[in-house]
Amino acid sequence: MMSAGHGFDQYSGISPYRLHGQQVLVYQVVVVVVVVVVVVVVVVVVVVEVVVVVVVVVVVVVVVVVVD
Repeated sequence: MMSAGHGFDQYSGISPYRLHGQQVLVYQVVVVVVVVVVVVVVVVVVVVEVVVVVVVVVVVVVVVVVVD
């Protein structure tokens, strides 16, 4: 009887720990995914801004050359 109770206690003690461990793992994965998405968005925004600046400079140079 004692061992059955102890086994039940062990199981009930281990199960929440496993769930907690899985929850921590899920949170870690979510944090990593969010960080990667933010970094990718920032890089894309920077690249788009650089491309826009280059296009504007090229257009200005072409207009200046054509006008002259």
